[in-house]
Parts: sequence; structure tokens; C-alpha cells
Amino acid sequence: MKQPRKLLHRGVALVSAGAAVWLTARTADLSGAWDTLSSLCTGEAAVTALLEAALGETDDPLEGAGLDGVLRLAVEDTPELAIQGEAVAAWLEEEASAGENDPESEAPPEEAPEAENGEAEAAASLSDPEPEESEAEPEAAASSSDTEPEEDSEDAPAVDVGSVSASAIGVDNNTSGKSVDVSALLSGELPLTLQSAEEGPQILIMHTHTTEAYTMSGDDVYTETDTSRTTDENYNMVRIGEEIKAVLESYGLSVIHDTTTYDYPSYNGSYGRSLAGIQAYLEEYPTIAVVLDVHRDALIGSDGTAYATTTEVDGEAVAQVMLVVGTNDSGLEHPNWTDNMAVAVRLQAAMVSLSSDLARDIDLRSQRFNQHLTAGSVLVEVGTSGNTLQEALAGARLFAQAAAAVYLECVE
Repeated sequence: MKQPRKLLHRGVALVSAGAAVWLTARTADLSGAWDTLSSLCTGEAAVTALLEAALGETDDPLEGAGLDGVLRLAVEDTPELAIQGEAVAAWLEEEASAGENDPESEAPPEEAPEAENGEAEAAASLSDPEPEESEAEPEAAASSSDTEPEEDSEDAPAVDVGSVSASAIGVDNNTSGKSVDVSALLSGELPLTLQSAEEGPQILIMHTHTTEAYTMSGDDVYTETDTSRTTDENYNMVRIGEEIKAVLESYGLSVIHDTTTYDYPSYNGSYGRSLAGIQAYLEEYPTIAVVLDVHRDALIGSDGTAYATTTEVDGEAVAQVMLVVGTNDSGLEHPNWTDNMAVAVRLQAAMVSLSSDLARDIDLRSQRFNQHLTAGSVLVEVGTSGNTLQEALAGARLFAQAAAAVYLECVE
């Protein structure tokens, strides 16, 4: 009985901790829903559902915990809550291998169970807005963007990273024990090297949450598989990845786009599945130095309204872009996370040079988001579920233009 008792305590702690994070990010908008979520997440139903999901006895721990409607949408777009079953499964594996007589430990599971079972990445929230952002759209920014690059041009895009000061690089630090010297990272040597395109693929674009989609508008109408989600690749994150790929390739960079659906039919385990996918690509193509995990954010009001993050560039409505950087703050092995941060800072500076309001602050998180695999790994959130597809495509093109300038400087 010792092992189930330990797991029950840890399951309650996991869900409660996730709920606390969710509350911190959304108190201003979902205070009513919080009361419901708090009682659910500390109750027997939630823990039972999550343990059953970890043991493969149910496909939907959220339904088993009693979550539906707007509250379910908010939880699904807050992976600390939505994939707690993954963490419970990882602890099951850890406990089974360690034995009942081992002392309890607060450390997360080792790398081996994670890589083998795809269950150990308890990923952090990809939607961590300030309350003000959920209530109103940001002010439009004056344009400083250049025109789109011509096809098949290998010239570097007109991005002036040197003109951007460290004070223009915002960082939203959501870790408990990490700090960042933006000035040092911006002025230092970038820890990223790309081989020439002739040697092989340089960049991998993929989507852990492939089915994420945008607000339907005009001709951009799709069949939903869930709220603001679809398996139709013309309207989900695959479409955004294709846009980024096209721009990067127009500058002569070599790109692979992994269009695998990692979050459907089961949202649980998506980070474990994408981890295995990335590892397979890196093994097949060792020249890959950059991994872009492309998502969209979600800012949901208490009445179910999906808010957009939009700016204006050259008179065009453009979805803002947010870079998310993981660390080893959660305890998972990721000793070189500052390399990822250095790359993100340079990408942020390149976006700022195009338009001062194109990029939201860099989101520094405790969880690592599979970014331990390469120095060039970064999670890219293009707009939110409240943006339209066309706004997101415009933001994706500008991000890709800025990124191309950074990556071309790293080619040997």
C-alpha cells in the first residue's frame, strides 16, 4: 500500500500546483471558474481520473475529473493541468523501478523513462498572459517592416539586430530560481552553428499541438475537432509552419517540416510523442541545428471570449509572436538552457528591429519543452486562438524573416 499512497499524495500535489499556476495567470478573468477548478483539482475525482489515465484506463482524464465547457477549454490550453496524467505516469514508472523501500524524493523522473515512455515531460503553460492582455488588444505599433523577400533570394533579409538595445528585449520570468542577463546574451557570441544547406537540412519545424487553430473568418472556415482546434492542415498549425518554411527557404535555408499530428486523438502525451519525433529527425539528419516548435496561444475570458494579440505593420493586422524558452527549473535535465535563451534573445531583437510591437515578451518557463535536444530549439507562439488565420500568417512571415537573418549569420 505504500506505493499507491505515495502516488496519491503526489497526484494531489501535482494537480494543486497546476491549479495555482493557472490561477496566477488568469485571476483577473477566471476567478469564478477558479473556485470550481480548485475544488475539482483537490478532490478525489480529479486524482482518480488522472491516475486512471496514467494507467491507460481512460482516454480523457479531464472528462473524468468533471471539466467541460469554457473551463475545459482553459484547462486544455494550460498544459500544466491538461497533461498532469503524463507526470503521474512518469512517477508510476519511477516508483516501479525504484522499489517501495527507496526514500521519497521531490526530484522528477530520470531521462530514461521519459525517452522510452514519452511520459515524463510535464510541460508548462503556453498561454501565460498578463491579465491586461486578456481584457484588451495591445495598441497598434508604427510600421518599420520591410517588404517580403523575393522568391529564391539568398540575400540576408534587411534586419538590423545591432540597432536594438537590451532594454527593448522584454522577458517574462516565470521560473522560481533562474535569472537572465539580456544585455550579455545580446552582445555575446551566439552558441549556434548551422552547416551549409548543401550539407543537409538545417532547420526542423514541427508542432507539438498540431491541431491548434484560429478564429474562423471570411473564407477561413474549418470543421472543429474541439474548440479552436482542427485536424485540417489548411487551417491548423501545419499551415503556419508551411508559411514559415517558405520564407526561410526563400533565403536559401534548408528546412524540414514535420506535419505529424501529435495532439490528436489524445491531447495527453503530446510532448512525449513530439520528443520521440524530434529525436528521430535528429538521428536521421544530424545537420539539423534548429528546432522550431510552432504553436498558437490562447487567451480566454470568463465568458468564453477568445482574445487576440494583434499589432499593425505596414497597415496590415498582424498577430504578435511570443517565444517560449524552457529551463531545468523543474528538475528535468537541461543544463544548457541558456543557449536556447541566447538564441531567443537574438530572434527577439531581430523581430523588434522589424516592428517594435511584433513580439510579446519572451516567456521563460520552469519546464523545458523538449528544448534540451539542440541549442537552437525554441517554442514559437504565433498569435492566439482569438486571431484570424490571415493575421497569424502575416505574423509568421515576419517572424520567419527575422529568424532567417539570425540563422544566416550562423552558417559556417
